[in-house]
Amino acid sequence: MNPAPRHDPTAALNQVLSEVIDVVQDVKQAHRKVSETHALHRLLDRLFEDLGKWAGLLMDRDEALGISPLGMMPSVAGRTPTNLWPRAASDEEVRRVLGEHLDRLEKHVAAALAEQDDEGSRTVLGDVERGLLAHQRALREL
Repeated sequence: MNPAPRHDPTAALNQVLSEVIDVVQDVKQAHRKVSETHALHRLLDRLFEDLGKWAGLLMDRDEALGISPLGMMPSVAGRTPTNLWPRAASDEEVRRVLGEHLDRLEKHVAAALAEQDDEGSRTVLGDVERGLLAHQRALREL
């Protein structure tokens, strides 16, 4: 029998930060695949901007809790992203893959919210969750 998972709000918060960093790299790849004239390109611009804002909020929260945000995970430089689209990709392929990655991020945010005892962390994660849901909806409706 496996023991119950350990309650670790900080680890859960930093898992979200790690996922945000991964999605930033995914969005950078997608941005190169989508023509600047497409509506998806503009959506990617807004998503990239929000991901940066969310990463900053999460790192600020870590610092407020007295921990080093990147002490628990590899930095961007220490990550080796998967080449999501080795060849040309249609807008539909980009939307599908990014949608899957945003869904994964959403699950991490929900799990982290459930772990939090700290109201400040809950507020930051709630902001991320609301923004993430808006981007998922926009991606589906595009």
